[in-house]
Amino acid sequence: MINVGLIGYGKYGKKYYNNLLKDKNFKIIKILRKSKKKTNNLFTNDKKDFFKLKNIDLYIIASPAASHYEYLRTALIKKKHVIIEKPLVDKFDEFKKIKKLIKNSRKIILINHTDLYMNAYLNLKKIIDKIGKIRSVKLVYGKIDLYPVGDIKNRYKLPHFEWLPHPLAIILDLFKNQNFKIKLKEKRKIHKKKLYQNLKVFLVGRKINAEVNFSNYLKNKKRNFEIFGTNGSLLYKGYDKKKCFFKKNGMLNYLKTVEIDPLKNLLNNFKIKYKNKKFSDDRELIFSTTKYLFEISNNLKI
Repeated sequence: MINVGLIGYGKYGKKYYNNLLKDKNFKIIKILRKSKKKTNNLFTNDKKDFFKLKNIDLYIIASPAASHYEYLRTALIKKKHVIIEKPLVDKFDEFKKIKKLIKNSRKIILINHTDLYMNAYLNLKKIIDKIGKIRSVKLVYGKIDLYPVGDIKNRYKLPHFEWLPHPLAIILDLFKNQNFKIKLKEKRKIHKKKLYQNLKVFLVGRKINAEVNFSNYLKNKKRNFEIFGTNGSLLYKGYDKKKCFFKKNGMLNYLKTVEIDPLKNLLNNFKIKYKNKKFSDDRELIFSTTKYLFEISNNLKI
């Protein structure tokens, strides 16, 4: 039995809660949330009491990004396993400090980069040899997701900071151990006190290139990517009913996939590592995804 301390009970906190209840391998010991509303003994808003609990094996951090550093640091000092929502942290100095703790940790540390745990993506990876040698990947992400003008003064609070971890994780999962040079093209405007951001990110490697197009003002929401190889390409459309295709000579062949909640796949991934007593082999992906996210943000003109 894996005893869980769940931090955060918002949109994603509730999703974790529902998935954990369905899995007999997990037991929720306590949930830390902001609300002072009394419900039952499962919930608390007292951080000190929450972290005094000694029978916790795994902390799941589903709180706002601004609180990640505090909770992650505490979990690592207490030598607990961690699953955390992206982004890892929202300040670069916090990243430098937490990186050292993660490197020294002998525990499982996973970020919920949702796309990596989508059944569609996992199935595409199984047949990736079908397209030959991978040459590049192009990703288009976004939806109408308007931000207040006040956030424009903080590059770490612009819309891309919330969205880019998803496509970056795919690129860095596909192209491990690649060193990319970053080039950016950005358009930004303010309309009716709302911020619109359109961003193109080019990741240029020695033999492999990647391109991310992001906008927080896409009327038709998109979570698409295409992996190009020497013998065709694999296409993923995250918001369509038909998600996966093999493309060759302009012809699309639909690839049937079974929908599974990505959080279930994430928790299954954790269970396998936990059973095998294997600390996380995902930390290089964690570091590189976070590093490029800050590098992109730091190169934007504010």
